[in-house]
Amino acid sequence: MTSRCLWLGLTPLVLLCCLPLARPEPCGLSIVPKDPAVAFGGDVVLNCTSTCSSHTSLGWETSVQKVVNNGADWISLHISNLTVWDLEPQCYVSNTDITKKARLHVYRFSPPEIHLGAELVAGRQGRITCNVSSLVSGSSPSDINVTLSSGGSTLNESRGSPAVEYNFAAQPTQHGQEIVCQAWLRGGHQVLSDSARATLHVWAPPHSVKVSVERLQFGVGANFTVWCSAEGNPPPKVHWELPSNASVELSDRGRTVTVRSAQRAHNGTYRCLAQNRYRASWGHIDVLVEVSTVPPRSWIVAVVLGAIVVFGGVALGVWWLVRKRFMTP
Repeated sequence: MTSRCLWLGLTPLVLLCCLPLARPEPCGLSIVPKDPAVAFGGDVVLNCTSTCSSHTSLGWETSVQKVVNNGADWISLHISNLTVWDLEPQCYVSNTDITKKARLHVYRFSPPEIHLGAELVAGRQGRITCNVSSLVSGSSPSDINVTLSSGGSTLNESRGSPAVEYNFAAQPTQHGQEIVCQAWLRGGHQVLSDSARATLHVWAPPHSVKVSVERLQFGVGANFTVWCSAEGNPPPKVHWELPSNASVELSDRGRTVTVRSAQRAHNGTYRCLAQNRYRASWGHIDVLVEVSTVPPRSWIVAVVLGAIVVFGGVALGVWWLVRKRFMTP
């Protein structure tokens, strides 16, 4: 064999070695949504897509009943009424070892429950608690936060615990306040939240009992009114202890006492008793009724008129005498 032939025989091999090696195109799978949070007993839909240039088909492997739909390079998985806590559906490329698992964060998250405890009475200790029933597969208890608030101000909060409580001394001004319990639960990349509301009912014994009258001294025959005001929850009922019940009228649900044509018997202490189911509280005021030392206005008028008549008569008599004397011939 000549050298030329040898060179020609080796040429194809040389050319083959000189060509760049062909690199296989990357092939993989992706699943969306990534790490979804799924309510226990709820539904989930996953979509698996392939970056492979050629493959026979895609499939889903799971231990529960499923519904699949597929296209050229994708396949979806629909699971209804999910009741398996640790389910990990797997997407695969047929006739290969290419697979990808989907991680599901199955959770149970009930609305918060607010407990106001026993009957709240002003001046006594009260306690508010809020509990949340929650569970997330593959998560730790630290993935939950619970907060108690009122009027935009935080009362107390817990991190990593499904319960929070607030202890306080009940005040009458807290009656009717709205309490809000807010809970946050992390499931995978998703943060779940729910809240509950309750209204405080603070009962209060009677307090701030005040008895008043327009003035403290009256003359016999005068009319006057005594008022009683009191706060409490439930609203207290009012009862009176009076010096005399004669010529007395009650009004405004018994809170007002009116005395007509006062007599000496109405002189004394007017006591107001405010009472509800928790307690009774008193208030009082002293009223003086006495005979007036100032003559009545009608007598003053009569005296003035009498004086005018007398002086008028005297002046007329003097004038007549003077006239008679100087006119006598």
